[in-house]
Amino acid sequence: MKFRVLIVEDDPFIAMDLEGVLSDAGCDVCGVAASEAEALKMGEATRPSFAVVDVRLSPGDGRVVARELFRQYDTAVLMATAHSRELDNLAATGAVACLPKPYSADDVPAALRAISELRAGRPVSRFPNHMFALNRPG
Repeated sequence: MKFRVLIVEDDPFIAMDLEGVLSDAGCDVCGVAASEAEALKMGEATRPSFAVVDVRLSPGDGRVVARELFRQYDTAVLMATAHSRELDNLAATGAVACLPKPYSADDVPAALRAISELRAGRPVSRFPNHMFALNRPG
């Protein structure tokens, strides 16, 4: 299964690791953005089917990115955060699931498959460790 994925992550090492893992898994990484403005511009240019979005961006807010990608392009968003107190607000963004930090980049392709299954209304074969759904489709 080939996914067009936008990575929104302001830590260059995490972003590079994610890009490598997703590319190796057969995903089409259509962009890597480090800020809210850059992510929104890339989203408009690439209209990704999936996005991995860090909640805290410098500068910007990943929740704004998630909300806009979902609203404008029906992008399936996987949120990533190290700040558990922010989890309450994530479901309101339209994001499908959250993968709390620290996570292994190797879990992200499986997380995207799980999101794809959730959005298609199919049972999820396997959730990566610690990942959880935010919104149930339908």
